[in-house]
Amino acid sequence: MNYFEFKKRFNFELPSYAEELYASFTAEYDGSPVLSEREALAVAEATGLPEDGKNELLRCAHAMNSNGNARICGAFIKYITVKKRKPWQNQIYTEDLFNAEGLEKEQVGWVIVAAALADTIINKKPPEELNRENLNAFRGYSRSCYEKKGYWGILEWSWNMLCAGGCMFLFGVLKFVPGEFGSDFKVITDGKRYVSFACGEHCIDKDGALTNDISASVGKTSYTENDDEYIVNVIDKRGVADTGTTRFSKAKWHDFLGNGTGTLNIHIPSGIEYTPEKMREAFKTAIDFYKDFYPSLKPAAIVGYSWIFAPQLEKVLDSGSNILRVNRSAYIIPTKGEYGADCRFLREGSGLQKRIKEQSENGVRFHYSVMFIPINETETFGTEAE
Repeated sequence: MNYFEFKKRFNFELPSYAEELYASFTAEYDGSPVLSEREALAVAEATGLPEDGKNELLRCAHAMNSNGNARICGAFIKYITVKKRKPWQNQIYTEDLFNAEGLEKEQVGWVIVAAALADTIINKKPPEELNRENLNAFRGYSRSCYEKKGYWGILEWSWNMLCAGGCMFLFGVLKFVPGEFGSDFKVITDGKRYVSFACGEHCIDKDGALTNDISASVGKTSYTENDDEYIVNVIDKRGVADTGTTRFSKAKWHDFLGNGTGTLNIHIPSGIEYTPEKMREAFKTAIDFYKDFYPSLKPAAIVGYSWIFAPQLEKVLDSGSNILRVNRSAYIIPTKGEYGADCRFLREGSGLQKRIKEQSENGVRFHYSVMFIPINETETFGTEAE
């Protein structure tokens, strides 16, 4: 069975790198179950699933392994997300993966996430206090599905795949997961400074934000690269794009972040003490940990994507707020993705949500943004704001 025949067995679009991994998968695949009974029991015990949850996980694993199509599809997803470590940038962001007789769609994902978590529990065995975050996440999402759907499974499984893949851990105030920089932006450096720019044409509005609204455009980004130089629209450290172009000599500047560059990505839990000082502590612990736990990982930068990095938050927060202190200490790359007061990450009825609503009604567009911090700047992160 070739790759194109294989694709027909899925109900969703496979990530771009799947085809190149398919050959190595088929060469190694020996028909092993997606989730064995031993693995299912290990996960159920470690995560504290109740007896009915454990029995249902065993039943679901058996149902998937008994279905030829589901078995090979599940094995391939497990292969690319666990063995090949592609969880962060994959495009498998749907609960509707593929059909397996006797399984609800949330249970298909449940089995795959459990298989990934079993790999961590049995083979990698990180310190228990670090792995606890992953175990609690699996139990929490499993029970949430039971309470909302009436059967055991997993909700928001694509996010949880990051946890259960055995690579996301909580250090201090932040969750970390190895990843790769993947966007149509690039960052170059001369060894001391870092310059961001878009690798393509994007509309720029009057505030220097990127936008999909052509009518709001006052200029466009452009990208030209030859053997000698880059000719680009610079995005400054605050995340504001310049409407004019600048030339950068390749004799002095070289690539720092681009598609495929190794990174250490962060997730920001709610209700934490979000300060540059706490983040700096978390960075050090995480970098030291991954250096030993994943020796092949050579991250160039800490990277995050969130509403919280929006440059427009300067309009609604006091200059001394911790959010702005963090943002001023990081490098911001804007995206065209917009949010308003209905952003699900904003606490409903909070003062911040109200101020964002007011500004949105006045025409301000808040943008989800990417932030990065070069690894060699993590030890001094935030000190300029102290």
